[in-house]
Amino acid sequence: MRKFLQHLALSAAALIATVPAQAEVITFDQGLDTSLLGFGPLITTDEYLLQGSYAIGMFNTKIGAAPGDLVGALVDGSDVVNTCFGLVCPTDNSTQFLASVNDGLPDFFRLDGGTFRLTQFDASFIAASGPAVPGLAMVLRVIGYDLAGIVDYEDFYIPGPSTAGTYSFSTYTASSAFAEQEFNEIAFWGYACDAAGNCSRSLDIAQFALDNVTLVPEPSSLALAGLALAGLVSVRRRQTAAA
Repeated sequence: MRKFLQHLALSAAALIATVPAQAEVITFDQGLDTSLLGFGPLITTDEYLLQGSYAIGMFNTKIGAAPGDLVGALVDGSDVVNTCFGLVCPTDNSTQFLASVNDGLPDFFRLDGGTFRLTQFDASFIAASGPAVPGLAMVLRVIGYDLAGIVDYEDFYIPGPSTAGTYSFSTYTASSAFAEQEFNEIAFWGYACDAAGNCSRSLDIAQFALDNVTLVPEPSSLALAGLALAGLVSVRRRQTAAA
């Protein structure tokens, strides 16, 4: 965490004087900074990616979670057989994308500490090899936070495999009510579903692919000095949240 905050302070210093004027799309591809990963393309809990004006953290909310626990990976969509690490990834995206594994939790926030909105993203379920996956594979809950805690959330329903047994990305658009709200953080919580429609994130199978996350910045009113505190509050809140 200390290493990340030092890197964040340097990056934010260059950004604080300007306010982004338009939406940014997090592609996990061109311009992605992976220098904070210890074993890239694998991502362990409490590690971060940087792209454009945003940081993307990967976390594990389980009791006893520790640095070194695998929670994500960067997958080459043009070679999923060799880069999806034995899982069943979507096959219709030729670019690099983020895979959230073992109930990992991707979290987005701005480098300058300002607020932003989410309008849409691409997502797909990622299956473990072997177990059957129902027609409704996952509920993907997108939660927006301010510095005091949860502000609002919206659920998106991720289908299982096609009749051919393959998985594909779909584009999900936030409702106007959710997309118009400003947040300091946005996190993606996956809940894998069984054939009876019971969905949970406690079995290390709530795995999903994420790409092309469209974020719209709002004018920042936060001082750079408060950014480290916001990050620490965020991490502590997730560590104590119920899975």
